[in-house]
Parts: sequence; structure tokens; C-alpha cells
Amino acid sequence: MDIIRLTGVRANGTHGVLDFEHERAQPFIVDATLHLDLTRAGRTDALGDTVDYGKVAKAIVDVIEGDHVDLIEKLAQDIADRVFAVDTAIREVEVTVHKPHAPITVPFDDVAVTIDRTRESDADGQDASDGIHRAVIALGGNQGDIASTLRDAVRRIDALDGTQVIGVSPLYRTAAWGMPDGTPDFLNAVVEVTTTLPASRLLRELLRIEADHGRTRDTHWSNRTLDLDIIDFDGVESDDPDLTLPHPRAWQRAFVLVPWAALDPKADLPGMHGGPVRELAEGLLAESDPDRPPVTLVSKDWMGAESAGMPAGASELRPSRTVADAGDGAMISSRAVISMDSTSTDAERLFREAIVAIDGLPGNQVEGISPLYHVSNFDGPDAMSAVIQIETRLGARALISALGTIEQSHGNAIDLDLVDMDGVESDEPDCRVPWPTAREHASVLAPWMDMDPNATLGGDPVSFLLAMAPDAARVGILSDNWILGGAPR
Repeated sequence: MDIIRLTGVRANGTHGVLDFEHERAQPFIVDATLHLDLTRAGRTDALGDTVDYGKVAKAIVDVIEGDHVDLIEKLAQDIADRVFAVDTAIREVEVTVHKPHAPITVPFDDVAVTIDRTRESDADGQDASDGIHRAVIALGGNQGDIASTLRDAVRRIDALDGTQVIGVSPLYRTAAWGMPDGTPDFLNAVVEVTTTLPASRLLRELLRIEADHGRTRDTHWSNRTLDLDIIDFDGVESDDPDLTLPHPRAWQRAFVLVPWAALDPKADLPGMHGGPVRELAEGLLAESDPDRPPVTLVSKDWMGAESAGMPAGASELRPSRTVADAGDGAMISSRAVISMDSTSTDAERLFREAIVAIDGLPGNQVEGISPLYHVSNFDGPDAMSAVIQIETRLGARALISALGTIEQSHGNAIDLDLVDMDGVESDEPDCRVPWPTAREHASVLAPWMDMDPNATLGGDPVSFLLAMAPDAARVGILSDNWILGGAPR
């Protein structure tokens, strides 16, 4: 077995038994040794044939900066579980967690805990560990308000115990192949999830969601309100008749491969008929009738379509002759910066609740939170402001719509604005990115620079824009640990 070793991955976290350790972040250092087969990578020189150790390092930092645990033994286990979830090629991981500032009353250099974990499999070859799994789920339907049903299904999947939707593909229309003339077209999409549920339990939950939407499985080729299929689960191959993995017909289905490739251009379908999903999708598109493509793009931002006014299942159709055209780069994870502003005396609580709501949106993950700032206003009540940075698979318009919904749920006592989003420039009335006046507001620039000293907006350093902002003297930091409920420093 070959080895990839990461040494000295550092981040701050609130882990420990003592009360003050729950609130005051301290440094943790992690070493991780990954055991896997690197034979293919050594021959092909291809990144897809090895483990992206940058993703592993980020996963480690996410755990350290995540939820509090009392014991570093538990922290080490959580890190091992997350590392296994990064890539199914990792067969064994050794994790050492160092706590150099542990509250010990005698002189010492370091405290460390080391664990060694192996990815275990059950009799069917499915991952039987208690860790985090990755699954790809295909969605489809051709009866009723299809788009609304699919949106509800994504939300229901995201709400399953131990499950989070981390990616949502664009929405596609598919002709009802092999069914009587006049059968309504299908709408299809793919989602990627992380889950602590085993594959069999995940399948049962998906069948329950189908049933709640009136789906019956009396006949194989028939109209349906909702169809949810597990396409891939941790790259496992299994002939279990109740759940064959990967899905045995996925390699033949453009309505699975095209959305999946648009969501993750580097995805691989395991199994005898597998391979790079993008190549499989492009092969099906190339073999199809140019005048009757197997799938057509409906919407890239369909998860926000209800508030954006898109009719259910309706949009201008564009033939998709290549996967690049089909996805237009949509739904690939992007960095976004969101500002929060409120004149409420309860602004801190509102901000915390908004952050939880934003992080809970399918495909979103909060990556950074600024200090809390006070903003003095001459012509009205003073305000508080903060900025967060997220990784998102939502499009800009869908994200803006979701922020508006969160504002409304808090009685519009909080303002949430999409300040910037990687690769996005838009000046449409319902989607202005970057936020046009952000360059002039110290209430945005000051917390943003505090969170990310190297940040830029429209090519200009945020630090420079802050120095030029006319209201720079009216903002001041209140607290740098406010998210934990700490008192202003």
C-alpha cells in the first residue's frame, strides 16, 4: 500500500473539556497519513488517478473549525471519518492531533493523540463504517408540478438525518423515450450528498419521499410524479438485487450523465461500463440525432425558480450538444461573499440565525465569518454589520433569492446582500453582482478585510477601497468572537 503524508495542518478550534475551551479558540495541529494504491497515478500522471491532498487538508481544517468536542480522541475520529469521505481510494488513515496549548499545569512541549482507522466493508462490499459517505442521486418526474416536486425532494433529502446536499445540477428536459406518443416529457437533475446513513437506509428514505409524492412502482416503464435513484455510493460495486451499485443503467442514460457531468466535470462512474462521466455523456450526445438531442437544458438556477417566477417545468429550451454547453460551468462550487446589516438591538442573534440558514441551503457551506462591527449613522439608528464567505453551488440569482427569503423570515429586520461571487458579473435588476455600492461602504469593507486581508473587489484590494471609503471613520469593531456568544473585546 502506498502513502500520502500531510504534516502540520493547522487551524483554531474550540475543543476541550473545560468551560473556557468551549468559547476560546486555540490552535490544533494535525498530521495525516493516507494509505492507498498509487500505481495508476504513477503511470498516467493524471490528477484524477490520485487523491487531491488539498481537499484532504481542507477537510481537516473544516473539522477543527467545526462543532465543539470535549476529547481530542473524538476530534481525531471525526477527522478520520471526514478524510475517508474525501475519496473512496483511501483505504486506511492514521491521524495525529496535537494540542500544544492544552491546559496542563506542568511544563510540556506537546500533547498528541494518534489513531489508525481502516475503511471497512460489509459482505456486499458497501462501506460499513460509521463515517461520512458520498452519494449521487438522480431525480426525475413527468407528472404534476414537476419542478416544484423536484425542489421539495432536494429539500427533503437535505433534511434526512446525517445528510447534507452539497451539489445540485442544472435542470434538464428529457423526452419520454420508449413510452406511448403524447407521454409528457420528464424533468431531470442530479444531486450529490454526504451522509452518515448506510446505502440501504438511504434508499429506504428516498422511497419514502417518493411515496409521499404519490409515486407507485407498479410498472417499470410508466409515468411518475417522482423518481429518486442512487447512482453511486462511495464508488462501491455491488450486485445486491435490492440496490445494485453503481446504478446498472446509468452509463446508458444521458438524463443522468449530462446533469452529473455539469455538476462535477471530474466525476467517475465505477463499474464495468464506467469511466469519466463527462466522456460518457459527450459520447451519448455525439451519437444522438442533432435535431433531437436526448436532453435539453431548462434552467441552471432552478432551485430558486419559484421565487424567480419560472413556471413549473417551463423555460426556453436550448439544445445541449456538449457537456460544456449543457452546464455552462453552472453549479460548480464558487466562492461568494455576503454582507449582513441590521439596526435591530437583537442584531447579533439575527446574524447567527441567518448564518445557520445560509449554511443550511443545499450546496452551501460557510467558510469564513468576520468580526462584528458597529456602524454609526448620523441620520438614523446605529447598526451592526458583519460579512461571511461561503462556498456555494447555487447560481447568483438563486442565492440572492434565497437571501431574500431568509430576510423575510426575520421580518426584514436584517439586510443580506451578495457582495461578490467568483466569475460572476451581472447588472440585471434582480441580480447585480458585484454589489454596486459595496466599494463605498466601510460597513462591508472593514469586516471583509478583517476576515480576509488579501480580498479584492473588482480587481482592487479591499484594503485600498476601505482607506478611500467616505464613511471609514464611522465603523468600529465590536467583537471578534461574537459568533460564540462572547462579550465584545
